[in-house]
Amino acid sequence: MESIFEKRLTVTPDYCDASGALSPLAAFTIFQGIAAQHAEVLGVGSSAMAKKGEFWLTVHTRVDLFERAYLMDKLTVRTWAEACSERDVRTYRSYTLSRGEAVIARGKTEWAILGPEQKIIRFGDSGFPKDYPFPAETAIPEKLQRFHEKFEDADLFSHYAVRSTDIDLGHHMNNVAYVRRAQEAAPGLFRGLEVVYDRECFRGALLTLEHAADADAQYVRGVLESGEESFRMRFFGAEAAQ
Repeated sequence: MESIFEKRLTVTPDYCDASGALSPLAAFTIFQGIAAQHAEVLGVGSSAMAKKGEFWLTVHTRVDLFERAYLMDKLTVRTWAEACSERDVRTYRSYTLSRGEAVIARGKTEWAILGPEQKIIRFGDSGFPKDYPFPAETAIPEKLQRFHEKFEDADLFSHYAVRSTDIDLGHHMNNVAYVRRAQEAAPGLFRGLEVVYDRECFRGALLTLEHAADADAQYVRGVLESGEESFRMRFFGAEAAQ
């Protein structure tokens, strides 16, 4: 069993932004996709988990983009599960995206496993292979940020009704769909993004999108009609339009 799972891909038009380059959103999408593929290889993909009444939850993800990739560039994406104990209820997964020998993007996701009683279960109680050779490395050594305080003076951006096209096989809003909606509220080109998922959104839910900014980043959050926070994001590393 290999500890690091990798695939090669070509930057096609659907991965490009208005500048013709790979965007942080595209890197986020690529990372989500390879995580799902690696889980299938390990025997803990969505179908296998569903049979046991379990579901992988994305809690928090960060993506850093160091260099732009362009249309038809050949890239290699890698992912691995970070070391954890069987008692942990939160685990991490790392990602890198490379062009040749140069790493052009990195990512990190915090995961949890929702059990059949709709409660978070310990990692050791899941079906993750006991003999998986955890690598000793992490793509992003820095601690993931929560940035609750950034929304104290947030402004209303818009309201959004969750559509059927936003829904995935988990019957709630897909992780990537949240990022797409938030990106509309944070204009410009960025080198990175970070998203925290607090509460699920279902079809028909009305999200209030709020925006804030400081010298370092732009921030967007989605608030449910109940007043509870659904997600929050920061876009950082602003760059000049090309």
